[in-house]
Amino acid sequence: MFKLLSYTLLTVLTVDLLATSGDITGTWTSPILPKLSSSDSDINPLGKPIDSDTESWIGSLINIGAMVGPFPFGFIAERYGRKISLLLIAIPHIISYITLAVSKTVYLYYFARVLGGIAVGGGYTVLPMYVAEIAEDSNRGTLSVTLNIFWTFGNLIPYVLGPYISIFWFNIILACVPASFFILFFLIAPESPYFLIGKNKMIQAEKSLLKLRSNNKKVVENEIQYIKSELAKNESQGTFINFFKTRIYMKGLIISVVLIIAQQLSGISAILYYTQEIFTAAGANGLKPEVSSIIIGVVIFFSSFGTPFVADSLGRRLLLLISLLGISLSLLALGIYFYLKNSTNLDTSAISWLPIACLVVFIVTFNIGIGPLPWTVSSELFPTSVKPYAASLVSFACWTTSFFVTKFFTDMKKSLGEGETFWFFGGCCLVAWLFTFIFVPETKGKSFQEIQEILER
Repeated sequence: MFKLLSYTLLTVLTVDLLATSGDITGTWTSPILPKLSSSDSDINPLGKPIDSDTESWIGSLINIGAMVGPFPFGFIAERYGRKISLLLIAIPHIISYITLAVSKTVYLYYFARVLGGIAVGGGYTVLPMYVAEIAEDSNRGTLSVTLNIFWTFGNLIPYVLGPYISIFWFNIILACVPASFFILFFLIAPESPYFLIGKNKMIQAEKSLLKLRSNNKKVVENEIQYIKSELAKNESQGTFINFFKTRIYMKGLIISVVLIIAQQLSGISAILYYTQEIFTAAGANGLKPEVSSIIIGVVIFFSSFGTPFVADSLGRRLLLLISLLGISLSLLALGIYFYLKNSTNLDTSAISWLPIACLVVFIVTFNIGIGPLPWTVSSELFPTSVKPYAASLVSFACWTTSFFVTKFFTDMKKSLGEGETFWFFGGCCLVAWLFTFIFVPETKGKSFQEIQEILER
């Protein structure tokens, strides 16, 4: 099996570099916002500290771009191919990081964050689609959730580098990640066989599959027939209008959108964007806020390694249920800490370790389920003919929700209280747990056609 996977795995690991580029833009704010709030011109290239409103816009504008990104890149993926779409996504990433490296005005920061967001939205739309289409049914889940390892590595990089080097060199280093992806992916990766067969490019599809399946011609011949059969079954319903008229697709869309909204209503974006500020607000725990942030980044990264090994054994549904319950409990405890600290006269110094412990539990349980699996499930619920439409809509829902969470996180803390804000996020996860228990089907190891039959029933 490993031999069969070898070139497929190499291709997936190459495309995963684009996932790293995307999630760098998320935690980029954690070390940078404190620098932009500094009065020291050697640290702050803007020359004066930013205010809270500017801070919230720098943090949240990535989501405005990410709302837009799914649609042009989803269109390109459907019309011109998954490979060209992914290559084009790297370009705004590179431009964004270079702009952030040299910017001296806040408006260029705004521009770069929106541009980076467009690339993020495109990446989250096309990446799961491409990986699901080059994988086999037996290892699709494992390969799909490798994206999460590289997403979380992207989260880790700003925590480790950002506090200790200048904004200029920090962003120059970051620009090297999408640049490396562009070169390697261009040289290594084949086009999706599903796309090629859908466009009746049978010779190119055979070459693509021969690469991916390590020149096993018998396997390739059988897979081509299987893909052709599957595409033929869904060809008549492959238009944008028919997508909304088909009951099975609407079921899949509702499940995918609810899961992705639940992912964002866990508060993950706010926690990642404002990690250092959360630890500063939590008070002394014996560690500097930037060191606590690095610990969280390391936990994010290493906890992501477990999911690929259990996604195809324990199944998506069980992992989602475990994940949502763990997140709810960790946010409940984190909310209690902030409530005791800010709303009572009780001394919380004895439990100053609790915020970092809660966030460690939050990150670990997030990474085993609700973090990577909504994208995996979404890529599995739809046939190739309508997958670009579904992926664009799911990604749009993700980043719209993320925008409101990050833009108004500070306002929520002021109006509700810090503890009550984390309780709100935890309550949302409990509702999502109930929805998952009742409505979300198990998709592990099943073909696209088998999944369609489950939704029909």
